[in-house]
Amino acid sequence: MYWRIRRVSPEQVARQYGVHAVCAVSILLNVLLIATRPNPKKEVGAEMKTNLEQFARNVTQHILDSSFISYEQSTLALLGNNMTPGELAPQVVKQMKANEQLPKTIEDLKATARTLEAQRQVSAIRIDGVVLGEPDERGLVPIQVAGQAAIHSADESVSGTPMPFRFVYKVGMWGPPNQPEVPRKPIVIDLKDLSGR
Repeated sequence: MYWRIRRVSPEQVARQYGVHAVCAVSILLNVLLIATRPNPKKEVGAEMKTNLEQFARNVTQHILDSSFISYEQSTLALLGNNMTPGELAPQVVKQMKANEQLPKTIEDLKATARTLEAQRQVSAIRIDGVVLGEPDERGLVPIQVAGQAAIHSADESVSGTPMPFRFVYKVGMWGPPNQPEVPRKPIVIDLKDLSGR
């Protein structure tokens, strides 16, 4: 008995094994796509992006607000009350109070508000850009806000020259513990002031 050698043309191989080759390539591509897809839990949806962008704008307005008309309300929005935090987490409030960027007591807040009213001071804030990053491993979203702020007063004790600012926030979501029915709200967990850089 002897083996007979058959000559096989490329067309015959393609007809016989073509479907198998196409299936193998398809499976490899699908495995590659699944392995490299972004984590859906770490993506920020379009509506959430809009909400976070607006939140970052509001926080920036409140931090830079030195207008006698709205200073007190803006500062209270940042601080919150004893039961719930405001727009800033307690550790950020503590850091800003230590840097004298926020009043340390309610009396200081009232005194600053009276001074601003006596000077008839107003502030103008222009936000040029808000850039949202991808959430980190803790689910915090980095947000960079940049623009210019100018302060004017009736007694001209402050120059009206616009000053650039740049803040980088890390924003998370806060909700009362043991109350899942209460909607969660954004809160600044970390704040870096890069205005002078």
